[in-house]
Amino acid sequence: MSTVPVRAPDPKRYDHNDPSLKAGEGGLTVWTLHEMAQGKQFNELNDLFNHGLTMNSLPVGLAAGAAARVLDIDNKVIADALDAFTGKNWRGKVFFPSNNKSVSEGRNRIKASVLLSHSPIVPMCKFDTMLLDSHPLTPEAKSNVVILSYPDPRTRPYLQELACTKVQVYDIQAAVKGKYGPVFVGKTWLGKYDKQGEFTASNPDKLIAWYFLDFNDGALKEQQEKHWDGSNEEFLDPIPHIDN
Repeated sequence: MSTVPVRAPDPKRYDHNDPSLKAGEGGLTVWTLHEMAQGKQFNELNDLFNHGLTMNSLPVGLAAGAAARVLDIDNKVIADALDAFTGKNWRGKVFFPSNNKSVSEGRNRIKASVLLSHSPIVPMCKFDTMLLDSHPLTPEAKSNVVILSYPDPRTRPYLQELACTKVQVYDIQAAVKGKYGPVFVGKTWLGKYDKQGEFTASNPDKLIAWYFLDFNDGALKEQQEKHWDGSNEEFLDPIPHIDN
């Protein structure tokens, strides 16, 4: 007598404003996660990433961010370019709303000039983003993941965007429960885009950086109050809507 295999139940899908995802005081923030990366707590970060939350849509709006380059690179040009995206000049991202809640695009919040200390933070380095059930670069992830690709990052003639065309990267992030609500734990790979915009990692087993994003109002307020240097910021107002 044959038996019919029982299909595993689909994981619960969360709204970004689900109150159960708000851990409150002592919960994870992008800055505590950044400290973990700086302290080389990569096993703990991988465990968080691999046991993330399955979300029902892409995040939308402005996100506070922190990042840490973790791969030593001998090439100074490449190292300097990566530091521009993972150091104090990078403040987070902005994701655009869209008709298709699983496909959109966005920008990075980056200081306009790495040479002028008082230059503003501006939206640059365009990316395409999708919410996927899984990805071959992160086979151990139990949740769905958000991918960010940069086949054509240019918006204006910023030096950082030119660097991004030469030093090509790919991001994957997963949501976990945080102090203010869901916070994203992200991984970055170095590699190349082909003419069709498909990315191939130089070494799938080696990350070049970890990054962390929080779209919640509490995180944006904490960023301004405790993690800001007085720089002005130029915003996209209104944030563009993607018709797809």
